[in-house]
Amino acid sequence: LNKQEFRDGICLRYGWKIPNTPSFCSCKLKNTHDHTLNCKLGGYVNMRHNNIRDFEATLLREVCKDVKIELPLMPVGVTGTESSNDAERARLDVSAVGIWSSMERTFLDVRVMHPNSPSYENMSPEDIYNKHEKEKKRAYNDRIMQVEKGSFTPLIFSTTGGMGPECARYHKRVAELIANKRGEQYSDVVNHMRTRIRFSLLKSILIAIRGERGRGRKTTETPMADLSLNLIPTRPAYEV
Repeated sequence: LNKQEFRDGICLRYGWKIPNTPSFCSCKLKNTHDHTLNCKLGGYVNMRHNNIRDFEATLLREVCKDVKIELPLMPVGVTGTESSNDAERARLDVSAVGIWSSMERTFLDVRVMHPNSPSYENMSPEDIYNKHEKEKKRAYNDRIMQVEKGSFTPLIFSTTGGMGPECARYHKRVAELIANKRGEQYSDVVNHMRTRIRFSLLKSILIAIRGERGRGRKTTETPMADLSLNLIPTRPAYEV
């Protein structure tokens, strides 16, 4: 972290106001910490999600086979599944063979939630994690088991650096596989993974806090696509 990111991280940790940030967001709402981490403008919520997704895929490529990102699911057909998500083009974030057993494909779906949102005001952290895990399982678990004949593990993270019960068990399993393959201490591998995840979350949060949202400022410069660089000779409109 640079000096500004470190100071912003301290302000986030203790709930202090971050200096030199606008009072209102581009969506016209008050620019609080909670709003910044939930606002969809600018694509920072997707960036936070995709950053964790890519990190998980990188971990699995070391110890698993056939690791894929955004793999489309097979059509439900007439199997009679009870999943709430039966869309034809449904897909999950990461899939790999060899996580829980050597010949089984496991599907992972990532969600990064903000536990300090007003909707979670009366809920404990454990209840919040369980709520999101149940939502993911209700949407995909039966479909994965009945159609894909695999297993499903929801990976629930929080913007504060925590993770849900199933997510924690999954990372312990991956750390065990990596430690056995490399001949390293299990505790060192787990510590490295958790540190990488928390710094990944922190970096994406700090970028979102000071990142530009909306369309930005209007410019009077001519778009690059409209400039003629005279690199390709043009034929006249008519030929004699």
